[in-house]
Amino acid sequence: MSYKNFRFSDLKEIFGIHQTTKRLFVTPTTPVEPSDLLVSLLELSKGMPLTTEKAVSEAIILPILREIRNLNKDFVELFSGENLDAEKAKGLNGECDFIFAKAPGSVELTAPLIDVCEAKKGDIDNAKTLAQNAAQMIGARHFNQKYNLPYTNIYGACTNGYEWIFLYLENDIIYIDIDRYYLNNLPQLLGVLQRIITTFRD
Repeated sequence: MSYKNFRFSDLKEIFGIHQTTKRLFVTPTTPVEPSDLLVSLLELSKGMPLTTEKAVSEAIILPILREIRNLNKDFVELFSGENLDAEKAKGLNGECDFIFAKAPGSVELTAPLIDVCEAKKGDIDNAKTLAQNAAQMIGARHFNQKYNLPYTNIYGACTNGYEWIFLYLENDIIYIDIDRYYLNNLPQLLGVLQRIITTFRD
């Protein structure tokens, strides 16, 4: 078993983790204006045949996440396609699409904070995608606990590049945000990602 095999019923049965919905960001989020480079990269992607998850990931998702990494490179590093092996006996192992970790400048994944999962078949509300993301968030918590790191509240995100949904693990509950964020409002999307990073700095 690995992250991609989990359902929400498994998370409840094995880890006692429940899921519910709520608005994660009640107060207004400060928009973050994109750099000229990010705007240029996204503009170039409009002429590309983005017909696969890999193409969308490379052309849209990665540039957005890299922008946030560059704004916070003193605090976090962005990892792509890394295995997060937290507790193999319980299925908390496998590859993660993207992870922000408190490991500035490091080539080794330590202290995972935010897990970003590419939506299956482009559907961010797909229960399988959300459960996989939730399992990876639980894996991040277990990883941090194993190494006595103080990060037990973990954020997640599911995206098809154009639409983003955020998740939050606190205590024994996975909260799924009722709001959605969109590529066509890039400053707001970047603002939410920056806001999440800032919560770990505080």
